[in-house]
Amino acid sequence: MLLWGATAILGRQISIEAIPLVWYRLLVVVVVLGIYVPARGLPIRIPRRAAIRYALVGALIGLHWLCFYGAIKQAGVATAVLSLSTVTFFTAAIEPLVFRRRLDLGEILIGALVVVAATLLIQLELRADSLGLALGLGSAVLAAMFGVLNGRFARQEPPERLMLFELTGAAIVVTLCFAFAPSQLVAPWELSGEDMVWLAVLGVLCTVIPQVWVIHVLRTLSPFTVAVTVNLEPVYALILTAFLFPDDQALSLRFYVGAAVLFALVIVNGARKARASPPAAGSR
Repeated sequence: MLLWGATAILGRQISIEAIPLVWYRLLVVVVVLGIYVPARGLPIRIPRRAAIRYALVGALIGLHWLCFYGAIKQAGVATAVLSLSTVTFFTAAIEPLVFRRRLDLGEILIGALVVVAATLLIQLELRADSLGLALGLGSAVLAAMFGVLNGRFARQEPPERLMLFELTGAAIVVTLCFAFAPSQLVAPWELSGEDMVWLAVLGVLCTVIPQVWVIHVLRTLSPFTVAVTVNLEPVYALILTAFLFPDDQALSLRFYVGAAVLFALVIVNGARKARASPPAAGSR
């Protein structure tokens, strides 16, 4: 998921604040999907209850992006992506509740240790403030919530139409944020040419394509397995950050060693659980 790894870099590169950044990202996505879905011959109209359910999940996506990009603007790329590495723990805790499976206490214990380790690494090595850490962990919780819920919806709708309704709901929620932070509203003519290009890249290449791909994958794999795979996103993001912004947030060798151990623990533990789990949430 190299494309998702680039989202954090683009969040650092785009100059506007988190709320307008997410709003323009969603605007691009909704317009693209609004054209693509009927072009594929898929009807836009769906039952009202389904539309409301999808829009509520979309609200979680919108809040996740606000927290994630808020963490980047507040505390830097490394804090945001390292916090996001805890998504597998939160997914392991939420998925059994949604799919009515037995809770794996060993998984919860290891996941809790990952959260503690990530928190200590962020505070001791990155010296992130409490707000940046809270936004980063909040983004992980929200990502786990909508990831698990999409595991239930993946077989009910074509992925493109599901994402259209979800991200329309996300756009509504983010638009409401301007009522509480009107000073962050950025008119289209106030955007720089560079920001417009990166927002288009963020919306199409880093959102529409991977988001639709994930919904397809959730038809055959469980949300937890997908979360483990997506957990490589922080690895890509940290590598890209080191090359593109070497002076932006100087990171010690000790940080990279600690992060590598943390990611290895998450991935190995996820692989263990994936082998032990029944096939896929989406196949139910």
